[in-house]
Parts: sequence; structure tokens; C-alpha cells
Amino acid sequence: MLAGEGELRLEHLPASLTGVTAEPVRRTLGTIPSVTFNVGATLEQAERELIEITLTFAKNNRTRAAEILGINQKTLYNKLKEYGEDPGE
Repeated sequence: MLAGEGELRLEHLPASLTGVTAEPVRRTLGTIPSVTFNVGATLEQAERELIEITLTFAKNNRTRAAEILGINQKTLYNKLKEYGEDPGE
């Protein structure tokens, strides 16, 4: 991801990329936290940070976090295992 400055938010992305518009997500989730990455952050770093933030937002409910992220629960499990975290927690 490349950006000179500012905040990239869900509503900035086209619905074709996210599969949803921001408004239904906002109604479902309430306030959507914003995320900021340092310039030069790798995709892996950004992905890990998003997963960690989403897990916190979902109160460690991994089923809900996977749903919010738009990924399969098995994918989330594999990512957590890759990061050295106990996916069974």
C-alpha cells in the first residue's frame, strides 16, 4: 500500500474490492477504528496489525474477526499460527 499521507478508510476503497460499502459495515460494527501504518510497512506487517486490531475489536472472538476481515476461519487460524500465536487461545 502506498500513500503519501492521510488515512485510508474502508469507504475510500471501491465496493468491488471490499465486497461491501462502508455504510452497512458501520451499521453492523458501529464505529470503525482507523488504522495507520508507517511508510515502508510491508504487506505482512500491515496484515498482522490488521488481524491483531480486528481481534481486539472483536473481543478475541475469532469467528467474528474472520467475518469482519472477510476471510475464512481456517485462514485466520493459519495466519495466527504463522505469527507464532496460539490459534487455540
